[in-house]
Amino acid sequence: MNTPAHHRTHSFKNTLLTALMMLSAGLMPAVQAETLTEDSLPKFVNCSSTAIDPAATDIRLAATGDLVFSENSQINRNAFTEFMPLLSKADLVLGNLEGPITDANTPRKPYVPGRSYAFHYPVDTAQLLKKANFHILSIANNHAQDYGPTGFADTQRHLTAAGIEHTGLKGSYVIRSVKGIKVGVIALAHYPMYNNVLDIEGSAKLVAEVRAKSDLVILFYQLGGEGDAYAMITNEDEVFLGEQRGNARKFAAAMIKAGAGALIAHGPHLVRAAECINGVPVLHSIGNFVGAGGLSAQNLANVSTFPEMMFDASGKFKSVRIVPVTFTPERLPKIDPTGRSIHLVNWLNTQAMKTLPDFHALNFNGYKDQVDVFEKWFRSTRFGAQAPRD
Repeated sequence: MNTPAHHRTHSFKNTLLTALMMLSAGLMPAVQAETLTEDSLPKFVNCSSTAIDPAATDIRLAATGDLVFSENSQINRNAFTEFMPLLSKADLVLGNLEGPITDANTPRKPYVPGRSYAFHYPVDTAQLLKKANFHILSIANNHAQDYGPTGFADTQRHLTAAGIEHTGLKGSYVIRSVKGIKVGVIALAHYPMYNNVLDIEGSAKLVAEVRAKSDLVILFYQLGGEGDAYAMITNEDEVFLGEQRGNARKFAAAMIKAGAGALIAHGPHLVRAAECINGVPVLHSIGNFVGAGGLSAQNLANVSTFPEMMFDASGKFKSVRIVPVTFTPERLPKIDPTGRSIHLVNWLNTQAMKTLPDFHALNFNGYKDQVDVFEKWFRSTRFGAQAPRD
């Protein structure tokens, strides 16, 4: 477990005991976290997967996948501790708020373990997100209305009061001035009341509309089935629990043609492949980020990513890196010193190139000395045990 700075005076005995407990729970490999410095993090890469150094004039975008907070505010206060240096450094931070911020106590749907969950978070969560430097949150997902219209309205009210913008409802978007350029952000999901990933023609029209008003358009969206069975990218429509969940590559290609400058997906609760289409980065799923309220951290969901993208002064994409993430026993994010998610994305890219002839892999660098650690962990997961060996 990676504790806040003011608690790092714990004895070696307690630290070792915590590490052993995490190992026995399958929450981390046998490597201790390293100090967060630029030298310890991966390099940024362009669409040719070539390392490229950021410039001072670049616009730095950071994004997190699903944010599922605890109902306990005390736990939530530690949610971003290890990532604050990176969050505070970003010019624009996006996140997917997977549930309502509300004090309503009547969920809209029943709790059915393994199938149906109702999330909601304390009202101070909005201020927590503000302090963590989040600028725009997606409210387009399958848990935003877990506490009905009241909870959904409360969420928007609390975010607005905290000075955080939100997008996701059908026809909505945010245009924000960042270092002198206009950045448009559109959130989407697979339901009709939201900007809809299933409505490719309508979504393309919205992208074109926002592009005409801005210098750069970022799409941040929920798409795809959930869990290990949906780790691999295909050219097919995805169906999960009887719901249409979109076609990842068909959607991406159409949005880029309409004018999108970067695409970041979430929703499958694990990382998926990454590619460039006509020079535009597409991260097909960045995984979870905060899971304290009920997300699994087992199997492939034990690793995730914190992507950072760089754009030049005109809004053109320059480079991207993914900082590897794993989780504490409370399912809060911490940097994974073994870089397993980087190895996993690159492995998934290799598989995609075998089955998708037009797939232009966006491969990430770093942690090459940890390949054996990745391989051991990967083969210990249900997915990895059955996966092909190169």
